[in-house]
Formats: sequence, structure tokens, C-alpha cells
Amino acid sequence: MAWRWDLEWRTTALTVLLLPVLVSLGFWQLERADEKTAIADLNDARATAPPQSLERIARLSPDELAYRQTEVSGYFYPDVVILLDNQIRDGRYGVDVLGVFTEQVSGLSALVNRGWVPADPARRSLPEVDVPAGLMTLKATVYVPPGEPYLLRDEQFGDLQWPLLVQQANGRALRLALEEQLDLTLFPRELRLEPEQSAGFRRDWPVINVSPQKHRGYALQWFTMAAALLLFFVFRSSNLLDLLRGKSGSNDEA
Repeated sequence: MAWRWDLEWRTTALTVLLLPVLVSLGFWQLERADEKTAIADLNDARATAPPQSLERIARLSPDELAYRQTEVSGYFYPDVVILLDNQIRDGRYGVDVLGVFTEQVSGLSALVNRGWVPADPARRSLPEVDVPAGLMTLKATVYVPPGEPYLLRDEQFGDLQWPLLVQQANGRALRLALEEQLDLTLFPRELRLEPEQSAGFRRDWPVINVSPQKHRGYALQWFTMAAALLLFFVFRSSNLLDLLRGKSGSNDEA
């Protein structure tokens, strides 16, 4: 018995449409795994470097800011409390608490994320948070978000009232509003307070939200689905199954 194709248009169309998609999704997950590995490696490398002043870090290009360690001495701006909305920990709704910290020597200010606190998911009330007073030295890490959050509309700020609930901490609109109302120059990125610092709350931010191993597992699933679809197409569109059965029958007779 000779090999023979018998193409059926619906099976062929399904394979032509879905196979490239499944393979592309598999390679996309592998690319995501490589990206997450690079992020973790960069964080590890910069975590071991000595901390620098905020003024010196501010001179770096935007591409060099992520995960830089800084040590700053200065003051929190009194009464200024900014709450970053929609932060979930262990299935609980909460907010990240940010304050404006001004470096004593340079006068440069930055948004410092002091960590997570639980909050009312209905937003009927906001958490009451104290602002540390007096001269202090903080160790923090520059946080650069992997992408801009999706917002239904851009945030707009008029006369700022505290505490201020915001949807993103690294937005340009918030930075400009703070600089105008508080009359200061703000570092363009959020600083995340190191876990050992006493001026904060819960600080267990993950460096990456999905591990490279999980992305590779997803890639394997997509490639497996692509292989299954290809096998289905071959068996459905050819006489391969009959050939295998015939070969098996010949072996049994022998």
C-alpha cells in the first residue's frame, strides 16, 4: 500500500490557521523566559554593588536606573501620604504607602515606597498612615516598571489632598503635580525601601512576577498542542493509520 494524501478542507484550514499561532505562542513564552532571566540577573548584579547617592544616580540615563541601590539622608515631607491603589497580597486588597523624601545635601526629592498595608476594598475609608519625622538615612532600590499600567483614562490632579489615592506611582502627571504644589524637583522613578529599614511596612515585592521556569512550562504546553494538531492533521488527511495497521497485521501473520 502506497502513501496517499486525502486533504479535507476544514481540517486543512484549521491546521493552517492554528499551527503558526501555537508555535508563535511557544516561542513568545521562551522569549519571556529569557527576559525574566535577564531581569533577575540584573537585579542580582546591582544588589551587590555599593549604594550611591540619589544625586549621582539621577545623572544616569533612564536605561541604567533599574535596581540601582541608593542611600539617602534627609527628611520625609510632612503630611504627604500617597496610596497606590489595587495592590494585592495573599489575596487581600491593600495599598502601597509612598511619601516624598528630600535628600539633605542635594535637595533632590523622590517618591519612596514604604510598603504595603491592608485597606478597605470598597474604598469607603483610606488607611491612616503616619509620616516619619526627623533626619534619617534610608536605603532603597530604584524601581522601573516593566511597562505602563493600563488605565481607562489618564489621571488628572488639581489641588492635592492627603492621603492621595493614585493608580500609578511612576506617572508623569503625578510627578508634575507634586513638583508644582510642593515646589521641589522630583527624581523620575519610585524608590522602594529596603526590607531592613524601620520606616516602612510590608515589603516583599517580587523581582519578577512569573518565573522563567513557568514561562518555559507554558512554552512546552503550546509546542505540545502544536504537535498534537500536526499529528491530527497527518492522520486525518492521509492513509498513514491504514499503513500502520497493515504493517502491524503483516507482523502478526509472520
